[in-house]
Amino acid sequence: MRLAIGKRQTKGEELRERIMSKPIHTGELGIVEAVAKLLSGIEPKSDAEMRGYNFRTYIAPKLEMFGFEERYRKDGLCDGEDERCELQRQKLAKLTNVIQGNGAIVALVGPRGTGKTYIASQFVIDRLWSEHGTARCTWSHYAKLTTLVGRLKAFYGDMGTIETEKLEQYRTFLTKKLHLLIIDEIHEVSEDSNHKDRILTDLLDTRYAAKKDTILISNQSAEEFSRTTNPSIISRLNEHGGIIPCAWQSFRDKPAI
Repeated sequence: MRLAIGKRQTKGEELRERIMSKPIHTGELGIVEAVAKLLSGIEPKSDAEMRGYNFRTYIAPKLEMFGFEERYRKDGLCDGEDERCELQRQKLAKLTNVIQGNGAIVALVGPRGTGKTYIASQFVIDRLWSEHGTARCTWSHYAKLTTLVGRLKAFYGDMGTIETEKLEQYRTFLTKKLHLLIIDEIHEVSEDSNHKDRILTDLLDTRYAAKKDTILISNQSAEEFSRTTNPSIISRLNEHGGIIPCAWQSFRDKPAI
């Protein structure tokens, strides 16, 4: 309500009346204009920069959650002009053709330092890239056989354990929940060879029946791996999967170009 004519307004009353009558243009941008101005000042990112950002933000954290060490949480693990990198990419392509979510068991074998774990890691990275931006997520897990045997041998032992329920849940996680299980250093655990054979055979048989893929990694040659591995596992490999030899010069002796 306006004040009566002749009555002097205070500064506060005058300001309040002006606000109520019409908005005051201060010269400041509105929210929409401010956002547009902000965006216009941002330089567009290149494809390489966006890929790097997405890898650091989305792919690498999942790799860490899956159990991969930091050296395996890098994009383009098999990139390079070295002829050995080309051989790695060929083995990766073969692995990709076999691992299709049908319970395949594939063994990557060969001397130390040939990048077998890098091949398996890049396989997981490629799969994560294919699922990026979708609701799909293929759950993988990387572990060394020593770790699995150390955690599960009490469950498979004859004496029993008070952690039976907890270990049963862990076994279920390994055998039925995971889409892909990668077990490294199959050639190790000599002191627990009885537990190793029993645990590995049970895990692989159960995953095979559940149609869950598995990748085994060993520093043995193909012949030695076939000779020292449980015949039932070799039978599964021959039935649905296979052995992929990685027999080239070690990257530890001669770094890639």
